[in-house]
Amino acid sequence: MKTVSRAVNLGLLHQHLRSCGFDVAEVEDPAKVLDLTQNIGKPYLTPFSSPEHNDFTQKTALWLVGWQGDEPAFMGCARLEDLGDEGISSYWGRSFGRAYGGVRAGPVIRGVRRDIERGFSGRVVYFGDLFVNPRVRGSRKALRSFVALGHLSVSLKWDPDWTYCFVRERDVLRGASANYGFTQVYPSPFEWVDEPPAPRDRSEWLATLPRQSLDESVEAVVRTISKDLPLGHK
Repeated sequence: MKTVSRAVNLGLLHQHLRSCGFDVAEVEDPAKVLDLTQNIGKPYLTPFSSPEHNDFTQKTALWLVGWQGDEPAFMGCARLEDLGDEGISSYWGRSFGRAYGGVRAGPVIRGVRRDIERGFSGRVVYFGDLFVNPRVRGSRKALRSFVALGHLSVSLKWDPDWTYCFVRERDVLRGASANYGFTQVYPSPFEWVDEPPAPRDRSEWLATLPRQSLDESVEAVVRTISKDLPLGHK
């Protein structure tokens, strides 16, 4: 792992965010997440990120918030899913069943794509519930810097083989997955057995960032912000 270069880039991203008026902090107490979600204007948390559905610890979860003064501007959650040799279809089958199955018998999803099943294993991180406060005006560069800083924080904390999230098709087509630093996208990663529970959507794509693409993804953001940094820090 390129620990030093990643640490340097993390510092540059943090510096850029501060120059834009944002301070990034880690939420260490999961009990504060629900109040934070309400304050930022996010209408829901997915079960994968909610403290009401998970017994998070500092070793298994990372919550980051970008503050603009006293108001939260950006937020995102990362959680470690160490699959080992287990296939993603069996893992997702259980986790989606717990999250959305309730007392219903039988699977919630099926038909995970073969290329995902073949390539997706090992130490995996779900990086989701990314949200921008609609009351706070911020630039796309600041959002990209916040998410890139999140990816670097995830890498330094867990060094995962893969980081992933789910993105609705309309947002993929608007470039959301690229803005979030994910380098690979897969339409129709699986099938819902029945109608997806709100706010899930059949149009969702899987967006991933493999370990070997992390540095290039982050450095693309650093190049974009470099002209905005003070002289001597480019």
